[in-house]
Order: sequence, then C-alpha cells, then structure tokens
Amino acid sequence: MSQTIDLQSGSIGKTLFRYAVPSTMAVWIFALYTMVDGMFVGRGVGADALAAVNLSMPYISIMFAISILVTIGSATIVGAKRGEGKHKDASRLFSSTIYALLIFGILVCTLSYFFIEEIAVLLGAKDELVPMVVEYLQTLLLFNTFYLVAYSMEVFVKVDGFPRLELTVICVAAVMNIVLDYLLVIQLGMGLRGAAIATGCAQMTQATLLLLHFTGYLGKTGTLQFVRAMPKLRELFRFVKIGGPDCITEMSAGLILLLFNNIILAYLGKSELSAFSVIGYANNLMLLTMIGLTQGMQPIVTFLRGRQDYVRITEAINLTIRTALMICTTAYAGIFLFGHHMAALFLNDAALISLSHQFMKFFCLAFILMGANIVISGFFTALEQPRLAGTLSLMRGGVLSFILLMTLPLVIGSEGIWLVAPVSELATFVVGIILLKQKLNQWKNTTIVRQTALA
Repeated sequence: MSQTIDLQSGSIGKTLFRYAVPSTMAVWIFALYTMVDGMFVGRGVGADALAAVNLSMPYISIMFAISILVTIGSATIVGAKRGEGKHKDASRLFSSTIYALLIFGILVCTLSYFFIEEIAVLLGAKDELVPMVVEYLQTLLLFNTFYLVAYSMEVFVKVDGFPRLELTVICVAAVMNIVLDYLLVIQLGMGLRGAAIATGCAQMTQATLLLLHFTGYLGKTGTLQFVRAMPKLRELFRFVKIGGPDCITEMSAGLILLLFNNIILAYLGKSELSAFSVIGYANNLMLLTMIGLTQGMQPIVTFLRGRQDYVRITEAINLTIRTALMICTTAYAGIFLFGHHMAALFLNDAALISLSHQFMKFFCLAFILMGANIVISGFFTALEQPRLAGTLSLMRGGVLSFILLMTLPLVIGSEGIWLVAPVSELATFVVGIILLKQKLNQWKNTTIVRQTALA
C-alpha cells in the first residue's frame, strides 16, 4: 500500500492528522536524545553533571536552528514546486540544501572542537562546570554534522509524502540512544562522554537510514532524489529569508536559555540551576511538539498555496491553532499536577525536586499560548511572508524575553524570572491573532470577488 498522502482533495482534518502525528511524535523522540541523556546523567552521574548538560543546550539549540534556517525555507519552496509538478527543480533544491548543510556542519564543528573551552565559558560554565561542559560538547561535536543533515532529511521525507517513514527511522535511533545511554553511562561509568557518544551514534544512524531512503535502498521512493547540484548563494539567501522566522523560534530558545542560566546563577545559585534544568527539558519538549505540529501543517499549506486554494488553507490554519491550544492547555495541567514526577526523573534530591516543581508552576504558564504563537508564525513562513513570521518569532523568543529578563528580577526580585515567559507569550499572541485575522479577511474578500466574477 502506498504511503503517499493526497494533499489536493483529501479531508484537511485527516490530512493534518496524518502529517502532524508522525511529525510531532518524531520531534518528541528527537527531544528524547537530550532528555534521556539528562535522565541518565542526572541520576547516574549527579546534579552538577545535569547542570553541565543544561549549560550545553544553547549551543545545541543554535546548531539545530541553523539546520531549520536552511531546511524550512528550502522545504517551503520544494513543496510548492511539487504542487506545481516541477519535480526536477524540487530535487535540485533538495540536494543543494543537504550539500550546503554538510559543508557548514563540517566547518563549524571542526572550529568549535578546537575552541571548546572558550565556548564553554561563553555558555556560562564556571569553575568545576567548565571541564564537564567541555567533556560533553567536545564529544558531541564529532557527530553534530549528522544531527544537522538528519533533521533536514526528516523534513524533506514529509514534504515528499512519507511521514510514517520519518517516524520509523527516528524510533530506531531513539531506541539505540536509550540502550547506549544505559550501557555507556550506567554500566560502563563513562559519564558525560558516554551520554554524548550515545546521542551521536543515534544521530548518525538516523542520518544513514534517511540517506538510504533517498538513494532507493529502502524500497519505494517519492519524487525527491539526490542529483548533482552546487549550492547557489542566491538560492541559499532565499531559503534563509523564508526559514528565518522558524530559525529564530529555535535559536531564541537557545539564547534565552543561555540568558536564563546566567541570570539564575547571578540571582540564585547552582542548586537552582539544576532545578531549572528540568524546566529546560520540559520547555524544549513543548517547543519541539509545537514545531512538529507546525511542520505537519506546512506541507499542506505550501501545496495548497501552489494551487491557490485559500479556502482549504484557512481551514488548515484554524484547525491547527485549535489543536495547539488543546495540547498546550492539557500539557500545563499535567505539569501543574504532576510536575514533581517529571523532576524526579532527572533529580535524586527531594528538596531539588520540590523546588523544580515550584518553578514549573509559574514558568510553564507560557505553554498555554506558546503553541498558537508558533503555529501562526510557521503559517506565515509557509506563505513566504517572513516579515510577519519574523515579527512574531522575535517578539516571543527574543526582544520581549530579553527586556523582561533584564527588568522583572530588578523590579520584583528573583520571582520575576519565572514570569518572563508567560508575559512574553501573551503579548505575542495578541499581535499574532491580529495579523492572522487581517490575512484571512484578505483571502475571504478575494474569494468573494472571484465567485462574483464567475457568476
């Protein structure tokens, strides 16, 4: 039975479900790469080691954001080309994207490897945390190029109509990560280095399996294939322009986490940073969940945009926003009631577990509106309107968060740290709804004019 999905006439609800569920489950499993490391490190090595992993997260987020920057822009154009039936152009753009990321990854990871101590200090590591961050990140850098390329090929597998294959590949990699974490961290006592090796091997396996699919070694392929192509700066700039907002969403998460880490160390201390580490994992999981849902919507929107079917695009965005609000509200309720159980997965100390749950109740209020903001921003990205998407991404993840982090702790004390995210998401939501309504009203008027002309 064919795995391909009918984007032209299938039910929007069923189509979104078939794209979004594998996509969301895929990023959940993707998030497990770092979460499982955190669990094994926190319980198998100690709270200081967990803090070191948390300090490393901004670097990993920034590298992931670079892959998003190029991939989402390219996938938006490739999806539209497929909708127009221009399959050769789509394959050329797909190939150029993977080659560009491969070159970038090798160069940046090599440079980072030789300047890793300086990077650790920039990430906020001090004293005994510096060698821990170096041990973890320097090992992970040996595999990080696979991380960039694997994510990119995941997105293109969905664009090509094979979302279930993506999920299968990531499941295989996730199981490998868990098994290797147990063997290397717990059984062999390799600590942070073992956790990094486990994650790296899983990412390498994931990239290899997806490469085998696109080269035809796993059976049926779609319309996207590797071809000879040289990355062109003009095309890369176009990818960057379109993918910028989604990149900002992910990169800002890393930069804001970096700022949070330093503010917490300045106002509170190392114990509170360990407690906050759990919130970092929860926030990253929620962020990736909403990115996964958005990426499930984007192939639908890009394809329908190529066909100028604005009625079905409107149906798709409305359904996706409702789904995001439902998921995010449920997630916050779970955090509020059962967050201490999540903290216990990472921490052994009862006082730290209680402290982490207390922080969660305030910080994670941001979850309720986070999803809708990411979906609306991703929607404008799929329409190739990066200014609107960028405005929302900068508001929620950059400008507002930075200003609030710099001011709220000064005004109301350390408690203000945990209110930064909820206030930022609320302000972004108000602006996002206004921009979205303007766009939908514009399409509604266009549709009425067309129907009048045909009559």
